[in-house]
Amino acid sequence: MALNTAQPPAEADERPKPKKVERMFYLDNLRLLFTILVILHHVCLTYTGEQGWYYYDRIGDPFTNLVMILLMTINRNWVLHCFFLISGYFTPGSLDKKGLWIYIKERLIRIGIPLAIFAVFIRPPLYYFLHRDEFSHKYSFIESMYTLKFVAPGPAWFLEVLLVFSIIYGVIRAFKKPLVPSERHERPFPRNSTIFIFIFALAVFTFIFRIFLPADKEIFHLRLGNYADYVAFFAVGILGYRNKWLSKLNDRTGLQWTIITAIAMVVYSIFVISSWVSHEGLAYLRGGISVKTFIATWLGACIAVGTSISLIYVFRKFVNVQPSLIKAMTAEAYAVFIFHSPIVVAVAYSIHNLALWPFLKFAGAFISSTILCFLICHYVVRRIPFADRIL
Repeated sequence: MALNTAQPPAEADERPKPKKVERMFYLDNLRLLFTILVILHHVCLTYTGEQGWYYYDRIGDPFTNLVMILLMTINRNWVLHCFFLISGYFTPGSLDKKGLWIYIKERLIRIGIPLAIFAVFIRPPLYYFLHRDEFSHKYSFIESMYTLKFVAPGPAWFLEVLLVFSIIYGVIRAFKKPLVPSERHERPFPRNSTIFIFIFALAVFTFIFRIFLPADKEIFHLRLGNYADYVAFFAVGILGYRNKWLSKLNDRTGLQWTIITAIAMVVYSIFVISSWVSHEGLAYLRGGISVKTFIATWLGACIAVGTSISLIYVFRKFVNVQPSLIKAMTAEAYAVFIFHSPIVVAVAYSIHNLALWPFLKFAGAFISSTILCFLICHYVVRRIPFADRIL
């Protein structure tokens, strides 16, 4: 009996192959940039801040102080906003894929456990050892840590808020009838007029909100005066995912908002420098009823929105690759975000008595802290049992 060696028709092998999902390296790279800028912000706080940090070693050099003030005030307007935007962007897909209960469980593991580790095991001993002379000696170390209300999120407050936002979104989705793919209508990337309306509305709402809750006023360790922005950016991230806005951002819009953002930053910097030189103070940046406060709030909203658009465009176009070093650093970025505080404090404390040019001291502390953060997280923190499941 002859064997049938005829080949099947060519078209039989031409089955549609599943579309390969392209990893968005540029978003990973952006999150790495944000993490490094958070370290920079806390180094600046160390050398020029007055509140919101653990250890201060104030520098008396006017030039270095002005540089740090500019870095802090400008970065405060956009870094965490972009963090919330990108976090919102990845939220719907995770919920769609895992379902509500697995999604919440995963969020509690990935966000809740690191938050608890920082609030209970990192912040209390760090604060105690830096301020132990201020407390009564009749209490033991454990009593002092946990009876003096040391347990708090500290710089990890972002995780606390992100966890709340994520759970609220999951609950809302649970009570909302999902749309089938044929019923979904994708919206185009917003026009410039729509973006300007959003910026103006956000500025007005934030301005009014901060009359009653200034940006530096804490309630339960949270500065609620900033939360109108954070809610808005998290929501825009969700809308961006549903409507595929990141892929629809074209060259023209990206270039336009890069220019607009640069202009807004220059004008905002002029505000800050003029106030610094005239010894006016920067309280108007945190809230109040004045024309200057509203203009600064509007510029801040413009910087937040414009930088988000500009950086997403620039990183997607030019930084959508990951060399081996960057890939290794992005893998450690989340752990660095959680564990950087004691490392920054240790570096600043150790070089306190070094007689260096103030700007060199500041720059050296930032560079040393950043390198140590990534090395310690890679070689120590991430090798702790079960750390990979959390970090």
